[in-house]
Amino acid sequence: AVVSTQSTGEELDKFATKPTIHVVSGYNVKSVHSDSDRISVEVTCHVQNHKEVLESATIGHNSADDKMDLDDMKAVNDALQGVPILGQECVDEKLVSSEVSPSIKLSVSTAVFKSNSRLQKMSLLDAYGQQFNLIERKMPVPIVSIMSSGKHAPGKNNISSLAIMPKQGLSFEKGMEIMESVYKATEEYLKKKNHNNAPSLSPLGAFIVSCDRPEQMIEMIKEAVGELEIHAGSDFFFVLDCLASDFHSEVTPGQGSAKKGQPQSTSRHRYDWIEGQIKPTEDLVDFLEGIVESESILAFVDPLHPEDIEGYDLLASKVSSKCLIFSRKLTPHTSPVFRLHTTLTTSLNQLQELDRPSTILEAALFEEGETMLADLALVSGCGYVMLGGLRGVRCGLYNRINKLVQQHGPVQNVIEQWVFKEYVPPATPAIPEAES
Repeated sequence: AVVSTQSTGEELDKFATKPTIHVVSGYNVKSVHSDSDRISVEVTCHVQNHKEVLESATIGHNSADDKMDLDDMKAVNDALQGVPILGQECVDEKLVSSEVSPSIKLSVSTAVFKSNSRLQKMSLLDAYGQQFNLIERKMPVPIVSIMSSGKHAPGKNNISSLAIMPKQGLSFEKGMEIMESVYKATEEYLKKKNHNNAPSLSPLGAFIVSCDRPEQMIEMIKEAVGELEIHAGSDFFFVLDCLASDFHSEVTPGQGSAKKGQPQSTSRHRYDWIEGQIKPTEDLVDFLEGIVESESILAFVDPLHPEDIEGYDLLASKVSSKCLIFSRKLTPHTSPVFRLHTTLTTSLNQLQELDRPSTILEAALFEEGETMLADLALVSGCGYVMLGGLRGVRCGLYNRINKLVQQHGPVQNVIEQWVFKEYVPPATPAIPEAES
């Protein structure tokens, strides 16, 4: 349940006149990822009969096609001028009903939340507790992006990227020590392979590599850490973020070639995880099962298209007892990957309805420098957090978590051991009894 800002007690009562929104300003700023513009949102309020500029926000986005229009700011101001700044829920309700882009809504909602926190001289951690009842502080397992390949990179491999996560039971600090060692060793390895030139970074902060098979990403990392006292499968594990929708197509069931001696696939779903080799669901599932057995894979993210329900059932029947399966669009047999969207109230109400210990809290694909998600990670209750790689703009998120840990001391982990889902076959439709 959401805790209303109308009952926050002494901090609210100290204002003789409740602070209200005067103007929400938008400024064009260059994206750190391209030549396109983003909008930085800034909130100015009437506080004790004078105007005060409070907080700003420049949020990330998940698509290169995501556009922000300064003309939307007029509609925002029409909706919010004179609204109490301390009423986050009221502000967000007005944003949801306004006809502006989701990115504008989330930017304004974020700036208002930060302003609210500042006015009450409250940390963002405490503000999450006050506003959204996210009180208990526990640490998620970090999942660190390390290699990026996929459809838009050189080579025939179409599986999107590879991440790593530390073994279970470690503190955040110790887990990040291992992650950083693997990341740095991989960076040096790729640098040597590239004639001493630093590898390019993807928007995720992962190293862009060219490979013709997904396993090559894993092989390179294992080779990179070969001289360290760190071992895949014991000290750290791999997370394969497939983004299967990028290499998915559909056919009429029964079309296409079948393996010799095997029946034709009845699935309409086809995948070319290796460019030019279009194969049915069953073949992709066989491949994924094989690399779980051989390559220290602990988790898949988006391994199949979200509409491939039969495929997820088949995959879960083969690997769910030893491999975590996540999906950004929740499907049967998977755990959720959650990103902030629309407004903070909308997002965090939805988050609290999920099985949070089995959920990944994920940063935007194109982060722009806002670090508020790091504070949320400590109170979200999510079992995992995926912030990207350890270079570029992503460093701000990791640095923020490190600062919070140093300020508040070590906190207990959300999960201390992996919890694999028990496979439950889909219910068989009941056959009506014949009339006697």
